[in-house]
Amino acid sequence: MVTNDHLQHIMARNAENDSQMQLVSMEDSNASCTVTPTSVSPRLSTVLSMQHIEINDIHFAPRMTYKTASGKPLLQWWRRRTSLEQFFVLLTFLMTAAIIILLALFLHLNDDIANSKKKIFGNNDNNMIAYDDVEKRVCLTKGCIQAANNLLMAMNLSADPCDNFFEYACGQWNRDHMIPDDMFAYGTFASVRENVRQQMRVLLESDVSPESRSIKMTRIAYQTCMNTSKLESVKSSQFLSSLRQLAKWPLLNDNNEWDDNSFDLTYILASSRRYFGNEIFFQIYVYADAKNTTRNILYLDQGALGLGRGSRDYYLNTTMFAKHLNAYKKYQLNVIKLLLDDANVIYNLSQLITDLNNIINFETKFAEIIVPEDDRRNSTRLYNGKTILDLYTLLPEVEWLTFFYQISPKSIHSSINNNTQIIVGEVDYMYNIATLINKNSNQLLANYIFWRIVHSWVKILDGRYEDIKQVFLRVMTGQQTKSPRWKECAQGAINLLPLAGGALYVREHFNSTDKKEALKMIANLQEAFKELVHESDWMDEETKKVAIEKAVRMINNIGYPDFINNYTALDKHYEKLNFTAEDSYFELLRKILIWSQEKEFLRMKEPFDKNEFEVSPAVVNAFYSPEKNALTFPAGILKPPFFSGAYPKMVNYGAIGAVIGHEVTHGFDDQGSQYDKEGNLLNWWNADSYNGFAKRKECIIDQYSSYVVPNTDYKVNGKLTQGENIADNGGVKEAYRAYRKYVNQLGHEEPHLPGFQNFSNDQVFFLSYAHFWCGHKKEAAALQQVLIDEHSPEVFRVIGVLSNLPEFSKAYSCPQGSQLNPLKRCTVW
Repeated sequence: MVTNDHLQHIMARNAENDSQMQLVSMEDSNASCTVTPTSVSPRLSTVLSMQHIEINDIHFAPRMTYKTASGKPLLQWWRRRTSLEQFFVLLTFLMTAAIIILLALFLHLNDDIANSKKKIFGNNDNNMIAYDDVEKRVCLTKGCIQAANNLLMAMNLSADPCDNFFEYACGQWNRDHMIPDDMFAYGTFASVRENVRQQMRVLLESDVSPESRSIKMTRIAYQTCMNTSKLESVKSSQFLSSLRQLAKWPLLNDNNEWDDNSFDLTYILASSRRYFGNEIFFQIYVYADAKNTTRNILYLDQGALGLGRGSRDYYLNTTMFAKHLNAYKKYQLNVIKLLLDDANVIYNLSQLITDLNNIINFETKFAEIIVPEDDRRNSTRLYNGKTILDLYTLLPEVEWLTFFYQISPKSIHSSINNNTQIIVGEVDYMYNIATLINKNSNQLLANYIFWRIVHSWVKILDGRYEDIKQVFLRVMTGQQTKSPRWKECAQGAINLLPLAGGALYVREHFNSTDKKEALKMIANLQEAFKELVHESDWMDEETKKVAIEKAVRMINNIGYPDFINNYTALDKHYEKLNFTAEDSYFELLRKILIWSQEKEFLRMKEPFDKNEFEVSPAVVNAFYSPEKNALTFPAGILKPPFFSGAYPKMVNYGAIGAVIGHEVTHGFDDQGSQYDKEGNLLNWWNADSYNGFAKRKECIIDQYSSYVVPNTDYKVNGKLTQGENIADNGGVKEAYRAYRKYVNQLGHEEPHLPGFQNFSNDQVFFLSYAHFWCGHKKEAAALQQVLIDEHSPEVFRVIGVLSNLPEFSKAYSCPQGSQLNPLKRCTVW
């Protein structure tokens, strides 16, 4: 996954963005994730991100009536097993069967392929590669057998690799793995997440007494989330009580009693942020000063819509998205009706519908002034140095000093005054939101803020609200059913206390050998990138030198931060966070929310820590931070089938190697290229060299903009996805180069994988890369991805990249002019 700006926001989607169903960055189905400044509070993203559950539930085999050796029905024995025991029994059985099948394939596949004349190496039988002069060594270790099984069982050998390599590498996988009803997408990436969540579930449900207070709190968070009986008894009462303490909301009272003069916008916005984590009209956060990354500074950026970042088209394109907007309206009406019933508020349905329509109309006008994400890729344009005093001119409706005092801990109030510096992202937006606020009544503003808070917290209320939300999600993403509770709670525990949950995970499921191997691969990938820079004919020597220095200076965060293995140090990190098993889930979330916000603001008095590991080690993703010039590969992604110390290098370099290269290249994509080796926003390019870079970027933009997303009439947004596409292309190129360098140093080719004796190892390398992206989405989710995701659909992350690589078309003997060997190619790095 790649990160853009502000890696701190990657903990997960905030409640608003969750309810907005954002497809994951790599978080969802992509191998890397771009971290951009969201328009909703990162505090809430930490607290409520457990709502993003995309992984399949475990489907067990049909009931059997076979008997054990004792003569007792096997069914009785099976029923006495826990679900986890049943899972591992089936897993053992399936692994054994897979090995037997693979060995059979190993013995017969070569003849089968030759006899059936499948198009494995090119477009006709004359392209078959002979190996009479090559030693046919075969690796039969457990790791090689597993790797071969993963690749082979995914392939559709009837497809032409030169026409559609995604279908060739993943066709059978996608047919064998249907999208579960509780998900809107499923792929190899999701399967790894499922495994990590299963492992976390076992650890969180363990009754072994933890040595660390922090780990104990992580288990309490999980157990409290799982306590649905308590949730059902509380229902929405605590939530409603907190809302009423915050303000007198028109929708919770008789509108005739509304006192327009009592409305205090500053107080409402500050309180909704501090106590509910909601940032609606603008976003405030603390992060590295992009032009002086030794220090932290305040940022102010545009807000987000109810349907999430990048969702403008849902409101503005009424022809294409009428169904989606109607689903949003029905969801809104049903949630508010239920909440009013819980609050014992008597309402007039006709008036309520009118009020809610006014909210939607207001949000549509809000959408008109939101700056599209593909117009926010110039970091220099988004860096506008101001003071708090200047904010009174931009948005005079807010009493800014009062606002900052209300959302921050008292210990830093002495550091906040009218001269305090703040970076404003969208200056024109701030003027426009001020105009929008002025044009509408206080009553409508109050109703809108009220709705946004409710919308963000719906899924942590009882099952009645979840059911309403699920009907909405069915239209927006295609997800048919709710996820099992344990999945939400396991992911929630990871997101709520990321380092504590990570400590629990790595202690059982990560080893130092994997960390050392990953570090070696990173060094090799960085060396490969340096070689590509040296060989580029469009950069002047001075710019090349600076680019190489930046690559060399990259910080590598692998697996986990070392201090989390020291429970004393880990507990100190969480020492000011306090909650107990007696708290309700709502109370627990609020305590973590307030603690995390205070911790963030305290950073204003501290230097920026470029070595901080900002995500949970249990996250299945990878990141690049431009302000840190740092790569982060959590333990969660360093897992099969992406990586294993037992796999041959051709498999590891094709999968995790391409991910590493992807992250390295992010330092030199359209956004990362704006930052220097120290992470500062500074132009280090010679003018002619940058012009060459810009031309190559445009080639990538045009290439991907020509791709039509499967099951939609939409094309990929090449402008929005350019950074990820540049990183994908560079990543595979670097990984392949690093792999060939390894082979040259070895002095001979690696042994073949079993069943792949008629494949070259280069071909297996590219299969391993494509296998990383096997997967598919529901139609609604595919459409949503086009609108909001900075990553291209998986199929284009394969064929788009490989069509630009001469090494691929050579490996598969693709004729010139075929889909994967086009006459025109795009190359940036």
